[in-house]
Amino acid sequence: MGDFIKGARYLLQGLKVLNTPGLRRYVVIPLSINTLLFSLLIYWLSSSVSSALDSLIGNFPEWLSFLYWIVMPAFMFILLFSSAYVFNIIANLIASPFNGILAEKVETLATGKTLESDSGMKQLLEIVPHSLAREFAKLRYYLPRVLALALLTLIPVLNIIAPFAWFIWGAWMMAIQYVDYPMDNHQTHFSELKETVAQQRLTSLGFGSSVVIALSIPILNFIVMPAAVAGATLMWVEEYQQ
Repeated sequence: MGDFIKGARYLLQGLKVLNTPGLRRYVVIPLSINTLLFSLLIYWLSSSVSSALDSLIGNFPEWLSFLYWIVMPAFMFILLFSSAYVFNIIANLIASPFNGILAEKVETLATGKTLESDSGMKQLLEIVPHSLAREFAKLRYYLPRVLALALLTLIPVLNIIAPFAWFIWGAWMMAIQYVDYPMDNHQTHFSELKETVAQQRLTSLGFGSSVVIALSIPILNFIVMPAAVAGATLMWVEEYQQ
């Protein structure tokens, strides 16, 4: 079943590994993509959403104006939490080829064994179509279950458990999302990936939970993607390959 706390610590280990000399250059592009997208997210939240909510609250009677200070923080938190998922999916879709290379270098650092691949521009051009296809495979797995959770959210009484279900599902998907990079470097089929992650379920959920929480924290979410790639690779080497 695994160890939840141990899994959660791998994100921090991944963050520490990013400072390793010789590895930083493989972090630059994923980090830049993530920073750009989350900067856009913050800008959108602070402008469009805020003004829309101001307009909505402005239609309330004056004696209900105090609701602004109740509704605004809660609304922004929920929106930030859900938007982080969407932007993370987009960021991984764009950065997937670079994340694969980063996972390869972290694995080499952890094991001392070099994967048989060319790390130059030729390799990057060759893996782009495969990486994108792999990301879409994850989306096909992800979207139907998200729709089921969305329906659960709309059902009275049952929707009480919806926030917990969303969090657990998000943690599970983050584990699959990031463990996929080192496993895909070894030509592991997506169905085998899901089975492997399930064998260490608590470890996987611990790691995924730490990623979900980090994604909802402004500024910290800039560096989550490369840190999660590195952390998931270390977790795969130390836990899943045993």
